[in-house]
Amino acid sequence: MNMEKSKQTLLDIDFSIEKKHFHLKAQALIEWKKPGIHVIFGKSGCGKSHLLRAIAGLEKAQGTINFQELSWLNSQQGTHRPCHQRNVSMVFQEGQLFSHLNVIENLQFSFKRSHANQQDWQHCIQALNLQPLLNKSVSQLSGGEKQRVALGRSLLSKPALLLMDEPLASLDWASKQEIMPYIQHICQEWSLPILYVTHSLDEVMQLADNVIMLKKKDNQSHIEKMGPLLELLQDVQHGFNQSAQAGSIINGTLIENPNEFHNLDRIQLKQNILFTNKNSGIKKGPIRLRIQASDVSLCLSQPSDSSILNILPVSILDISPQDNGQSLVQLDLDGQYLLSRISTHSVERLNLHTGQSVFAQIKAVALQRPL
Repeated sequence: MNMEKSKQTLLDIDFSIEKKHFHLKAQALIEWKKPGIHVIFGKSGCGKSHLLRAIAGLEKAQGTINFQELSWLNSQQGTHRPCHQRNVSMVFQEGQLFSHLNVIENLQFSFKRSHANQQDWQHCIQALNLQPLLNKSVSQLSGGEKQRVALGRSLLSKPALLLMDEPLASLDWASKQEIMPYIQHICQEWSLPILYVTHSLDEVMQLADNVIMLKKKDNQSHIEKMGPLLELLQDVQHGFNQSAQAGSIINGTLIENPNEFHNLDRIQLKQNILFTNKNSGIKKGPIRLRIQASDVSLCLSQPSDSSILNILPVSILDISPQDNGQSLVQLDLDGQYLLSRISTHSVERLNLHTGQSVFAQIKAVALQRPL
């Protein structure tokens, strides 16, 4: 498929939604300088889905919504473009496939109503591995397969903006791991800006390029903060890093693997190499690793008799004690931020301090590589 040249995409929102149980005020300039995933994140009930549905034209709102140079909503001027005139496509939690149609007929429903061509069709089938499913009925599909078909149907409508409303919420862990690589890859392959709603910190860490955080207090919801995920993760005091799932995102390159490393992959960082369990579904090239802070331990010298393969030189940037007797230690690993959660007792016993050079230990099995 010939990719369209990526360009900056702007979504300017300034609207409010009034409900009996809460009031949402959404004001933001959402910008995609390149294709990517902006995740709308917050606790259940804070208005994430209402925000997304208003952007899609499915929710009544007062104010303005402008996408690129088009006005989708302007209450004062009486402008309210319906959903089918906004060139968006939406993937819902349950997929909402037509149960009386088989897979190929569900896909053709969008294909025949858009300006997609045969090349788009073939690329969609290949990119989402839909060929084995084409003649199946919807009732024969697993949860992950249904969402792949729903994603394919959305792609074939050739949207300018793809909206995803908690598409993994009803899936089990295995199905989530199956479909997340597809979501990331189609974002790049189809040059699509994506708005993705979730309340799962795990999905944020694995999928987000940028995060839009919603907060609700006293039935009033608003956008509390937004920015690149990597910048938010650098702040050890941020809410992301106060949960049990606190962790880091490390970017590297999956490289060729000599046979002597058995069933392991090698990820090249700037200077160091990380070993991970082999995953045949991951292509060589740029890759994102998620490392939970609780999976990173520290030692003052490099052990020579450890079964742990990833023992990497790092320097301490910050030490933040927490109320539970633990401390978050922010580390510099080849110019990237790595978090370690250890006991405050260990911090004191090892006499750890800012600026100190130490070694980080990470088990290969602890590295999460969904993308």
